Amino acid sequence: MPKAGITYGPRIQAPNYAQIEEAAEQEVLKVLGLRRPEDLVAARPDGLVVKAWGIVEQADAEIALHLDERDQALAHLWFYEQRLGLSKTAGLTNMGYRSALARLMFGDKQHPLPVASSNTELVQAAEEKGIERVAGAEGKLLKAAPIVYAARARRELAVRFMQEAVLALSEEPYGWTPDQIAEHVGVHRDLIYKQRAAARKRHGL
Repeated sequence: MPKAGITYGPRIQAPNYAQIEEAAEQEVLKVLGLRRPEDLVAARPDGLVVKAWGIVEQADAEIALHLDERDQALAHLWFYEQRLGLSKTAGLTNMGYRSALARLMFGDKQHPLPVASSNTELVQAAEEKGIERVAGAEGKLLKAAPIVYAARARRELAVRFMQEAVLALSEEPYGWTPDQIAEHVGVHRDLIYKQRAAARKRHGL
């Protein structure tokens, strides 16, 4: 979000997010007992759905633990140090980066960010919204961002495997109802309906 009239500090080199994503995929496959994604067709869906949900829950817990730390460091570096390239440093798209700052500032990721035409105005905007200064923000960002990125990568993949398992359990030879699957996994049946619908849509059913 560079603007004319603002002097920016140096960019922060981004972690290797492609490598982090690859490692996250391998971790999910290991937990699920699969050597590669194609092995899903031979896996028992009743066991797979439980393991996949466990990965989702763990990922959600990690994201909840580190998301604010990441976003607070991001906000400090943007508003108080005016560093460029922070979206890449955090492993976010430009839209995701804006959403993270808006969520922290306004409690609404869709809220427009304040417009500033100088370094002083950026600082004032942050101070008015109570954005805290973060000591060692660069280090904290480089620590928290990869954790959140990896957790989200694991979660995304695990959800897809869970959806496939739910769909398989819904069909023959299993023929389980959403209520039966929900009880087996230990979740509300609305989640199972949602996962089954997503799998059906992906398969054009």
